[in-house]
Amino acid sequence: MYLTSKLSNPHYGPETFGKVMIINYSVTLSGLEDQLLNEVVKHERNDLAEQKTLLVEEVSELSGMLKELEDTLLYELANSTGNILDNTELISTLEQTKVKATEISEKLEEAKVTSSEIDVACASYRPVAKRGSILFFVMASLSTLNNMYELSLALYMVVFLHALAKSEPDVILESRLENIIATLTENCYAYTCRSIFETHKLMFSLQMTLQIQEGDGELDRNQLDFFLKGNLSLEKAAEKPPGDWISESGWHDMQRLVTMGDKFVNLLSDIKRAEPEWRAWYDLEVPESAPMPQNYSETLSPLEKMLVLRCFRVDRIFVAITKFVIDTMGEKYVQPPVLNYAEVYEQSTPLVPVIFVLSPGADPASDIFKLANKVGMGGPKMKFMALGQGQGPVAQSMLEMGAQRGHWVMLQNCHLLPNWLKTLEKLLEQLTNPSADFRLWLTTDPTPKFPIGILQRSLKVVTEPPNGLRLNMLASYSKASATA
Repeated sequence: MYLTSKLSNPHYGPETFGKVMIINYSVTLSGLEDQLLNEVVKHERNDLAEQKTLLVEEVSELSGMLKELEDTLLYELANSTGNILDNTELISTLEQTKVKATEISEKLEEAKVTSSEIDVACASYRPVAKRGSILFFVMASLSTLNNMYELSLALYMVVFLHALAKSEPDVILESRLENIIATLTENCYAYTCRSIFETHKLMFSLQMTLQIQEGDGELDRNQLDFFLKGNLSLEKAAEKPPGDWISESGWHDMQRLVTMGDKFVNLLSDIKRAEPEWRAWYDLEVPESAPMPQNYSETLSPLEKMLVLRCFRVDRIFVAITKFVIDTMGEKYVQPPVLNYAEVYEQSTPLVPVIFVLSPGADPASDIFKLANKVGMGGPKMKFMALGQGQGPVAQSMLEMGAQRGHWVMLQNCHLLPNWLKTLEKLLEQLTNPSADFRLWLTTDPTPKFPIGILQRSLKVVTEPPNGLRLNMLASYSKASATA
């Protein structure tokens, strides 16, 4: 008996581990990188991909022939009678086998050389695959914050292949790779920001920036550990802070910071020697945007500047993280795109439902109705209902009819009927050939009871007011008609 789970990291008790064998089939960072590399090569250099496929088939066929010759030879030797030297038929078979085995071995060696040449050519596209693998794991890790953020590899592949198709072409390989990486990173950021709440967007930007730095070999894990945890030592500092404006916790953190490389080794003595300068910097309203005393701003990286700021002004870390992302990745990675319902429709398919995760005071129904009228799916082609007790069979009938006739079906308030959602999951799994016009729209409050099978196959859209005046203005302008 074989059992499978859609959970990426399921927890089982000791009694379960003692009775069954558990195999982890989760994709790894390097494994996904190789998988994405094949997709990139197939898109960019299909000739190489086809040549490699043919080569694999040829090597497999030759290896099979060689094994068959060896088996035939062993069978002849085992069943021969009398003196082997007098058996002319056996000697002839041996000679033929030797000649064929030599020819096959030579072909296998040639294939090995050709395969190495193809691998070298394909390896030039590895930076794209590496970035794609990093971004997937950053996006997938968000499910630890909220179960509604579940992401499947199949959905991510749609985003990845879309970036390959939409990135700007260039005859120079290095420029082409840069264009693909930039487009892929932007698309993944926009895709993820559309499906997470405002409170998690800056966290996602920071995590993406740090993981990309780590992939490029630019991240010091010890520095990141200090930034997140500070000084965990229970031993108190031998000396007191040089000024009462430095907090005890900040001074305690500095004791560890000075041990983290040559750039910080003289920090304590520099603060004591230039205490008025540091005090003036500390008193600034936005110290993260001002140069640090004694030319520290010129020698420290953006992350190292945050380590120093953490010791003085913890209250400015949130703003400093925003500045860190801007300095490292660009301003567009702290400015989430405005929700565009037309883009959501373009990315949806008859087999990929759209889930609107509701927030207080938000209702996407009117925007969906406007979109339906715009694309010619309004009126009788738009079916909708609010779920509630006893509405499951009606919703099922509406879904099956919509898939057959090409309607849009909107099921509202799915969180009010959590038991029926398991039935909906099975219906979607059985849906294999719906009409090309069919779309399924679901609205729900965040709930841990939402089936993971639906979440992993759906586009998620969080309907939440934008954060800040600028993003609110952009959202308002995006909804204004051209004739208004």
